[in-house]
Amino acid sequence: MRSQRRFYQPKKKPAVSSKEPFEIDIERLSHDGRGLARSQGKTLFVSGALPGEKVKAQHLQQRSKFDEARTLEILNPSPLRSEPRCRHFQQCGGCELQHLESAAQIELKQQQALDQLQRISNLAPEQILSPLDDQHWHYRRRARLSVYCPKKHSEPTLGFRRRQSKQLVAINECAILEEQAEQLIAPLQLWLKQAHKPQALSHIEIARGADETALIVRHTLRLAEQDLSALQQLCEQEQVLLFLQPQGSESLAPYGHEQQRLHYPLVGHDLELAYHPNDFTQINAGLNIKMVDLALQLLDPNPQDRVLDLFSGLGNFTLPIARKTQEVVGIEGSDAMVTRGEENAQRNGIENARFFKADLTREFHRQPWFDKGFNKILLDPPRAGALEVVRNLAGHDAERIVYISCDPATFARDAGELAKQGYRLSQWGVMNMFPQTTHVESIGLFIR
Repeated sequence: MRSQRRFYQPKKKPAVSSKEPFEIDIERLSHDGRGLARSQGKTLFVSGALPGEKVKAQHLQQRSKFDEARTLEILNPSPLRSEPRCRHFQQCGGCELQHLESAAQIELKQQQALDQLQRISNLAPEQILSPLDDQHWHYRRRARLSVYCPKKHSEPTLGFRRRQSKQLVAINECAILEEQAEQLIAPLQLWLKQAHKPQALSHIEIARGADETALIVRHTLRLAEQDLSALQQLCEQEQVLLFLQPQGSESLAPYGHEQQRLHYPLVGHDLELAYHPNDFTQINAGLNIKMVDLALQLLDPNPQDRVLDLFSGLGNFTLPIARKTQEVVGIEGSDAMVTRGEENAQRNGIENARFFKADLTREFHRQPWFDKGFNKILLDPPRAGALEVVRNLAGHDAERIVYISCDPATFARDAGELAKQGYRLSQWGVMNMFPQTTHVESIGLFIR
């Protein structure tokens, strides 16, 4: 039977209103940092507006269930409004909350996370911890900048995505990057503009260790020899380690040197952890140390404990726990991270930490590393959360579970599952890992 001929039908784009500017009172903030109001029976998102403000706005798009607008003028400013520090704030999509005082940002994140916990799982913590906080500027030790150069003789753009767009905005400064990383942007911009073959590049990533900086250059085509020579000279002048990545992550290799690792200390735990420039590490070094301290405080480790660290990474929590317990086992889904954990244990002279690779979405009770059971557990999953893990722990009866979360919705979902298993959310608090952004991290202690 011949199939019927089909014709392409483009998707209908949201209507863009041609109405004149209007005044609106802002009620609260959305999860992405925009002001929320009600207009003509629909929710209205207003970029650049804060709760309690009256603003003059203009529609950008009108949809069936909500509208979008931008602020033209602040008619009645909020006392919590702050002057953005970065000149790219209005265009760059990286920091959504620079116009809100830092203390108010933390309160906003805490309330939004509590609201999700109540709405999704009908739970409330027995005790709300004081928010974990550190410096609000120049805290970020890693950033990936995109390169765009569509035509052979066009000027390349190095920067971040525009707000609510896939287009790039050229970046000359970044007030949340560690200062040593931020200082590389200007010379990189100059090198890129002088490059003979900028079309070969896709991304440039800056990664900071405690005392060293790595520059990761991702390229889809062979770099021109004169471009590579100039880049190597730049790195030598700035005392930066150059790494090239022509294909996938496995192709990353040092160029002009042999150093394979960056390092960071865990102050107070007599530990220094080494990592490959492509490895996941916590973005905020100062807050990370405070987070590790708080996690151990909640876990309450003692020399008789056997602890299970799920999603253990390179040993950020595993190794500090090992200092205080009989044994700790770290589980990861990546061979590279298991190797890194073992390297760091050996590097720091720790013999009671073991690392294994496992798919944590599958049942793991019969795995050899689970044979003796554990009385305490630490979870640090990705944004997708740990629902399968939590369900696999049913009936295990660990005394304490410390859950570190980078997404309030998945934490709330998983907390509800733990409550069904007889755990109570004893303590909980937010952690300001990403100041000036809407990203929310939190930590919770569940007690059987």
